[in-house]
Order: sequence, then structure tokens, then C-alpha cells
Amino acid sequence: MRNLSIACLLVLLLGACSQEPPPIAMVEVVVDAATLDPYQPKSTFVGRLQAREDVVIQARVTSYMISRNFREGEFVEKGKLLYELDPAEYEAQLARARADLAKARAAQANAMQNYNRGKELLPKGAISDAEMDKLTAARLEADASIAGAEAQIKTAEVNLSFTRIIAPISGRIGSTQHHPGDLIGPNTGALTTLVSIDPIQALFQVPESVLVSSAVVRGVNEGGGEPTADELEVSLELTNRMLYPLVGKIDYMSNRISESTGTLEARALIPNPNGLLLPGQYVRVILEQTTLVEAVFAPQAAVQVDQQGSFVLVVDANDTVQRRSVELGERRDDRVIVRLGLDEGEKVIVRGLQQVRPGQVVDYKALARD
Repeated sequence: MRNLSIACLLVLLLGACSQEPPPIAMVEVVVDAATLDPYQPKSTFVGRLQAREDVVIQARVTSYMISRNFREGEFVEKGKLLYELDPAEYEAQLARARADLAKARAAQANAMQNYNRGKELLPKGAISDAEMDKLTAARLEADASIAGAEAQIKTAEVNLSFTRIIAPISGRIGSTQHHPGDLIGPNTGALTTLVSIDPIQALFQVPESVLVSSAVVRGVNEGGGEPTADELEVSLELTNRMLYPLVGKIDYMSNRISESTGTLEARALIPNPNGLLLPGQYVRVILEQTTLVEAVFAPQAAVQVDQQGSFVLVVDANDTVQRRSVELGERRDDRVIVRLGLDEGEKVIVRGLQQVRPGQVVDYKALARD
């Protein structure tokens, strides 16, 4: 009986060993293809707005202020009378200078008559050479007095004109600390400031790393020349995340990178007809190339990062998973530019990434589009 039990157990064990193990289920992943698409390269920088012209208004002569002819903070046109100073003293100086000129002209006429008379008498021996030299010197001195008197008139006229302080540019005027009745002059300091508004400048710094890698900035500097208006469009994003509606152009790029900051100074010119933008305002400066270029795009969901850098998992022609290290560029919505490491049409895994490893054979299906 015991032998029979042992025999039955052996038969059962042999039967169990003869059965094949169940097959391992194939892992299924979802893939999406890398595509070659056109796009407009762009880069974004932090910038600050500044006036194209920023003028400090000061008095050139000393006098009492008669009137102030503007409202603080308003827009004034070039040539507008801002301040008027008491002109009495400078009108008197001009009158004196004109009187001095008349006196000098009378002296000149007398000196000329004596000189001409002397020229007639000298050949006759009626006067000596020394006397003739004195007459000549008197004539020359009278001529010099005329020039000096005319210069004094010019100076007096200029000083009188300075009693009317005129706006040198069109722009928005600032506050003033001086009022009619105040004695002001060159030592008074700034009376007010005047800044141009349209167009306005956006000043920003381009880091050296961006200068090397950015397709936008790199394209501008090809050949070492300044960018033209057709190469870039400049947009501004305001602090409330709103996009300013008008587009500007690059106005200036420095010819060297700052050793202290490692950045390249750049400046854009932005239309500002309604005065919405103000000097000192911080903005995000968006540089966008006007012409389309092509680049390989991959889904952002496919990108992973480890200690070796960014990579994607690709399913090759043999349905085998491969790791590809990639160099990434700009992100556009849910896709990212792949500068190196991936070709158009290659299938990258976007779902099931945690279930697979390089070298593994997988089953896959394409990502369903909405």
C-alpha cells in the first residue's frame, strides 16, 4: 500500500513538471511620433522701460518767476512755454548793449575820418609817420569796439531769451517745486523733468548662455551686423500677464558682453501712441523671429530627466525600447523642440513609461487624437 502511494505521488509530480509555464504578458505602451513642424523661434527676457529722451529743465539765468504755464503730469508739445521769468533786468542789459554799439559806431566813424584825413596829409609831410600810426591804431581799435559791442548785444539777447523756458521736446512733464514769485537761477537745480513717451524704449539683458543657444539672438548676430527691422518682432508682456497690443523692433544691441554681469545689453523701440507704457515700468520682452523655421517636436509627456540629463524612450522597428538622450529647446503648448537626439517620425513612449526599460520588447499603440 505504501509503495502504491509513492508511485501515485511520482506520477503527479512528473505530470506537473511536464507542463509549460504560462507566457509572460506583453507590456503595452502608448506612443506618439516626433514631428517636423514650422515655428517662429522666440526668447523671453526681463526688461525695464525707459524714455527715449529724458530732459531736466533748469534755469539758465537768475530772476524771479512770473508764471508757470503747464499742469503737472500733462503731455506738452515741443516749443510750449513752461516758465516765464521777469525779463526787466535782461531787457535793460540789452538796451545798454545797443547803446554801447551806437557809441562804438560813432567812435568808429570819427576814427575813420581822422584816418582818411591822415592818409591825405602824410604824403604832403603835414603829419609824421608816428602820428599816422596812431590814427591807424585808433581806427582798428574802433573796429574792435564795434565787434565787442555786437557780441554784447548777442549775449544780452540770449540771456533775455532764457527768461522764457521752452519745452525742448514733446513729452510728459513731471512735478515742480518752484512757483511764481520764487527767485530761481542756474544754482536752483532742476525745475522739472520732461520725458518722451512715444516711442518708448525697453532695455533688457541677454545672458551669455542664451546668446549662444537661442536661435533668435544667434540669428540676429550673424555676420556681426546690427539687426534689421525685418528680422525680429518685439512684444511686451505686462505685469498683469496681458500682452501689449503693439509690436516693436530691436533698436540696439551692444558690441560686447559685460565682464561683470556676463550679459549683452539690448534695447527695443516700442510704439506708445496712447501713453499706456511709462518709463521705469518692468515688462517681459518677447523676441520672436518673423520668418518660420522647422524643428523636430516631441510630446512633453515623453521627456524624462535623470542624473545624465533629459531623455526619451523610443520604440524602434523591432518593437524594442531604446533610451535616447536629447537636447531640448523651447516648449510650445504640450510639445517641446528637440535639437539633438531624435529624428522625425520616431515613436516615443508617452504612457507606460514606468513599466518598461531599455532593451525590452513591447506592444504599442498610437496616441489617440481628440
